[in-house]
Amino acid sequence: MIAGYALGALGALILAIVLLDFLYTAIGAAPVAPLSERVARAAFFVFSKIMPEGNARHRLSGPVVMTAIAVTWIILVSLGWTLVFQISREAVVMTESERPAGFLRDFAFVGHLLSTLGGGPFQTENPFWLVLSVLAGVNGMVILTLSVSFVLSTTTTVAQARGLLTKASMFAADSNEMNTIILPELADLVSNLNAMQFALYYSAEHPARRVPAAMVEMAQRVAPYPEQMRRLRIALEPLPDFTAPEGTLDQLTDAQFIARLQDWARQYSL
Repeated sequence: MIAGYALGALGALILAIVLLDFLYTAIGAAPVAPLSERVARAAFFVFSKIMPEGNARHRLSGPVVMTAIAVTWIILVSLGWTLVFQISREAVVMTESERPAGFLRDFAFVGHLLSTLGGGPFQTENPFWLVLSVLAGVNGMVILTLSVSFVLSTTTTVAQARGLLTKASMFAADSNEMNTIILPELADLVSNLNAMQFALYYSAEHPARRVPAAMVEMAQRVAPYPEQMRRLRIALEPLPDFTAPEGTLDQLTDAQFIARLQDWARQYSL
């Protein structure tokens, strides 16, 4: 019994951590979500090491990272609910025989609930576990719905970034259009990237469409022009994880700012 309660407490802790991370990432408009950010970095690192050079490497980087995050959420939520159902050996029973389902069948039962398919060939022992099974089903529905919205918002941000950076190449660095159109839109893009930071892991076959590297190239283009560079620095300073080695970004010279931007872009480069 004590072991069952311990497993249930562990499951509740896992659920709390994962669900907070999920909500923080999907609807929190936050620059960093601790769990998913670590998963993204690990997935991107492994992918960059094992994927051979070629166009597919750049096409798949973003989808692989997003898939790794989603799989992590699903596995941990499933594990968390399965552990919660270990509080009682008879929490989940077989529908036909009413015998205890056991850990693996409990996991299958949770999978049915999270996928909103019902309990499958299993049933709960009493009203308390029935209520928990309903909560697990609602949990699955929320994750499914918000995940689709999150992926759509992320890919929309990627498309917005690529469009803006393509548009920027149409104008001279010292042009009025760069000042009045491109740089203000760049500030809007950076704001979106803070809410959808995983868009930065999407690469592209054409180097000019790789967002972090293209931002560096834009900074190098406008560097000779003080007013454009001032505006660009204001736009880029809120980028996720973009900080000065010491002090603040305001204290860096333009050359140091660009060098720091290059260092920042490398973490998203294949």
